[in-house]
Amino acid sequence: MKKLALAAIGLTGILASCGATVSFEGQPVSINGATYTSNYYYDSIENGQTKRNYVICNDRSTDLYLDLAWSGGLSQVAARFISTKNDGSSQTKVASTSVFNPIYDSRDRFTYTIGTGAVPLSLAKSSSSIAVQKLEAQRIIVTPATIGNVAVDVWGYNEFGYKGPELNIPGTIPIVASCN
Repeated sequence: MKKLALAAIGLTGILASCGATVSFEGQPVSINGATYTSNYYYDSIENGQTKRNYVICNDRSTDLYLDLAWSGGLSQVAARFISTKNDGSSQTKVASTSVFNPIYDSRDRFTYTIGTGAVPLSLAKSSSSIAVQKLEAQRIIVTPATIGNVAVDVWGYNEFGYKGPELNIPGTIPIVASCN
């Protein structure tokens, strides 16, 4: 790490001696905590405990909630959704929020709507909870015919448009054929 910092300082000195202007704009942003849930779930009993199992419904639009924590000034969130069918085929979609005034070192919920027919994946909208009406999860009766799952990678941009590192959110959310 020290060698990298010294190399960067040395490179800056070399560029400056050539008459080049070197500047680093803005504080980098880094997503350092992320979880996701949806507005549909079913309960199961595991080891005598009730467990909430979030799902994406293939037969209706489903809101996917990304709860993020970050350091630095976050001005935009982007997410890559990887939908994988049971046969192993997959599809990827990337969606971003609109650019907003930077929010520093905080946490918030961002909502992405996955349209009907999650396999193949369709994204209807993306937004921050700042502008979205708060919705509660709905309990459903699921015929647990899982037809695939969705994994999510997420990253942020600072107020100057610089992309932070990507974070793979652990786990997946199953896509079920029907939510009654």
